[in-house]
Amino acid sequence: MKKENYDVIIIGAGPAGLTAGLYSARNGLKTAIISKDIGGTANSILLLENWPGFKGNGTELMKKFYENLKDYDIDFIMSEADLIKKDGNGFLIKTKKGEIKTKSIIISTGTERRKLGIPGEEKFIGKGVSYCVTCDAFFFKNKIVGVIGGSDCAAISAVAIADLAKKTYVFYRGEKLRCEEINAERLEKNASVKIFYNAIPVKILGKEKVEGLIIKEKGKEKEIKLDGIFVEIGATPITEFAKGLDLKTDKENYIIVDDEMKTSVRGIFAAGDVTNSKLKQVVISSSQGAIAAKSAHEYLKSAN
Repeated sequence: MKKENYDVIIIGAGPAGLTAGLYSARNGLKTAIISKDIGGTANSILLLENWPGFKGNGTELMKKFYENLKDYDIDFIMSEADLIKKDGNGFLIKTKKGEIKTKSIIISTGTERRKLGIPGEEKFIGKGVSYCVTCDAFFFKNKIVGVIGGSDCAAISAVAIADLAKKTYVFYRGEKLRCEEINAERLEKNASVKIFYNAIPVKILGKEKVEGLIIKEKGKEKEIKLDGIFVEIGATPITEFAKGLDLKTDKENYIIVDDEMKTSVRGIFAAGDVTNSKLKQVVISSSQGAIAAKSAHEYLKSAN
């Protein structure tokens, strides 16, 4: 791959990255998007009801985003960024396919699923433990399934699984689910769903595959028989490749940005779930992508 010099390179192709690509191309910038896939974690959204004018799954919406971008001159580099370093007045990005030069960068890599870190989890990944309901729910038809978490993602996942599973258990460490009320009501009204509050997962049981889960409930351990477990306990930002840049992050490693999506490093912007934005939603990520592209355009004009 050539060390082609782009005006802006966007790392990540979820809602933030694809929107940033659209706005950058429309501003006449030489633009490339580096990503191993199109859509990112938005693809795992089973039912998207809070994007105005659209109701469907995340994959469908991301496909519409991508189709829109085909009308513009944007290079898609299907790879992963391994390292970013300063290179004169710009930056050099090392990917698994080679090195690329750019005058500015928009980081929109999003997040990856957080793990429980309990005995049995690693052993049974792909053998009853999953982090993707969209990918694996079908394999648990008419079985007993547990969902760990209390967020919107956890609630939506549990609702979807309940349509297939014989019985669905939701395990949450708090006293009340922290999802939208509409999703909490759907769970509470579903006769095949049981919610365990103040429940802390302790150990995943099984021989060749998942057979159960030990939880600690009000200080006492309890064993629940299960055929599968979906882990929905949040995510961590994907920022490892940018460690050498001295980007300022918060205590959870999310990239700190201002209202213009500027980071602590001049010429580098960030957008979407990878930032310290309090609300992690597709609509927020997309709007931040647009702002980051505008800021990158203004930066390049001032640098010339």
